[in-house]
Amino acid sequence: MSFAVVVLLFRIALVVLLYLFLAQVVRMVYRDLRAAAAAPGPSFSPPVHAGRAVVKLVVLAAGKTAFQVGQEFRIRNPTLLGRDPADDISVDDDFVSAQHLRLLSGPSGWLAQDLNATNGTRLNGTRLQGAVPLKSGDILDIGRLKLRFVVDR
Repeated sequence: MSFAVVVLLFRIALVVLLYLFLAQVVRMVYRDLRAAAAAPGPSFSPPVHAGRAVVKLVVLAAGKTAFQVGQEFRIRNPTLLGRDPADDISVDDDFVSAQHLRLLSGPSGWLAQDLNATNGTRLNGTRLQGAVPLKSGDILDIGRLKLRFVVDR
């Protein structure tokens, strides 16, 4: 086998590997775009009183996020907060983990559960450990974002 044939085979192999790599990149981008399009965004609807309690988070300090002070987020059971765009409330802050905090309703009321976030979560100034009961008026700090938990009856 001559040197020219070896070089030609090497070039063909290199082109095939390059196309396989590009196909993988396109596949990953397509998958991420589909996931982002299917993810529900945060709810900005005003509270509606229909005999049931309306549970929401109100922004007290926006930090470096695009949120506005006073902005409200309706809470579902469960609600996930974090930096991941697929989270129920996506927080664009470097101090927030991809999946930072889960809010869920249990038989005895609402709970805040830190999801082992790197920078942790604070509830009324105290670092949150595990799942802790919430009451209306409690302050949650995630990253540089400060939120008030509110239950309107």
